[in-house]
Amino acid sequence: MDQQTTEVYYHAVILENMKSREDIIRSLSAYLLEKGYVTEQYQPATLEREEIYPTGLATKPIGVAVPHSQAENVKRPAIIMGISKNQVAFHEMGNADSEIDVGVVFLLALKKENAHLNYLRNIVNFCKIEENIIRLYKSKSDQDAYNVLVTEILCE
Repeated sequence: MDQQTTEVYYHAVILENMKSREDIIRSLSAYLLEKGYVTEQYQPATLEREEIYPTGLATKPIGVAVPHSQAENVKRPAIIMGISKNQVAFHEMGNADSEIDVGVVFLLALKKENAHLNYLRNIVNFCKIEENIIRLYKSKSDQDAYNVLVTEILCE
């Protein structure tokens, strides 16, 4: 499910058969590239940035990650949330030696410097409540996940 609101495009998808963080980032990035929201450099730059500055958050009971790239790789702002039925390892933000099993990924493609900080705050505030992350992870459809993303996480 997707929508364009307040100049940022939102989309949510249930991901099947993901085996690594690279699989998830590639899948979500490819969708944004196909829709014209990012450049071809977005995917490799996001993968590279994730190695240097990990974005895994140790939310319980399901980890969350918030990978993103530099603004120069974004044509139009977008946020895509992927729920991976196979949890995959991401390195923890602020502690690259630690790995977290992640089931929910918010891929941010934003143009303004530090624009991701407001979204990150909303994501963390929602996901720090165990019942919220469990309910989100158990979304039965893209539409269900999208509704939570827009009305409860991003509060649009």
